[in-house]
Amino acid sequence: MKSKTSNDAPSTFEIVSQFVVALSTQDTETMESLHAKDFVVDWVYGDAFENPPSSAEESAAFFPAWFAGFDEIDYEVKRTIAAEEVVVTEWVFTGTHTGPLGPPVFEERLEPTGRTIQFRGVTIYDVREGLIQRETIYMDLATLIVELGARV
Repeated sequence: MKSKTSNDAPSTFEIVSQFVVALSTQDTETMESLHAKDFVVDWVYGDAFENPPSSAEESAAFFPAWFAGFDEIDYEVKRTIAAEEVVVTEWVFTGTHTGPLGPPVFEERLEPTGRTIQFRGVTIYDVREGLIQRETIYMDLATLIVELGARV
C-alpha cells in the first residue's frame, strides 16, 4: 500500500524514490524536475575546501558531467529512512570510468581510466511542497579519489 500525505500528494519517500530511479537511469531532466527552484546540494566534503552548498544551477551542471564520465552505473540504495519532510538513503555507487571528468566534478580534467570504482555514501533529502529543497551528501571521497587515481 502506498504511503500518502493527507492531501493524497506523493509522500516524501515516493518523491525521493522517483529521484533515485532518475539518478540510476541518468535521467537528469527528471532529477531537475524534482528539485525546488531554490534547491541546494551540500557536499559535506566541501567543508574542507570552504565551499558553500551548490545552487540548483551548479547542481544541474554536475550530474551531466558526472554521467559523461560513467556511461553505465549502478546506484544501489541499501537502506532508506523516511519521515514527513526528510528522507535518508544509504547507497553504493559503482561505475566504470569510460569518459572524461572535468569541471564541475574535478577542476582539472581527468581522462578516462577504464577503472571500475565503488564507493559508499549517505544522502539526506529535505522535501517540502512535493519537491526536494536540499540534499546533504556524505560520501567516501577518499575512496573515490584513490580508485580513480585523481588528485585534489
